[in-house]
Amino acid sequence: MCDCIKNVDEKLAERNTRLTQALVFGNRAAPTIMLQTEVIEKKRGAKPVGMFLSYCPFCGEKYPEGGDA
Repeated sequence: MCDCIKNVDEKLAERNTRLTQALVFGNRAAPTIMLQTEVIEKKRGAKPVGMFLSYCPFCGEKYPEGGDA
């Protein structure tokens, strides 16, 4: 697995921030990055969506499937 998350977190630490990681139980047991979204138009029942990535958004390497970590 790539070291992109660690490398980006090291650079973001200079600004007192880091990437949000999620541990998903079920099909994917390895930590992955979750992209968070925000609602553009406030409507009743509108909720932001979170996306769990299958590939590294920085280098494109595929994240390991559950149990392959």
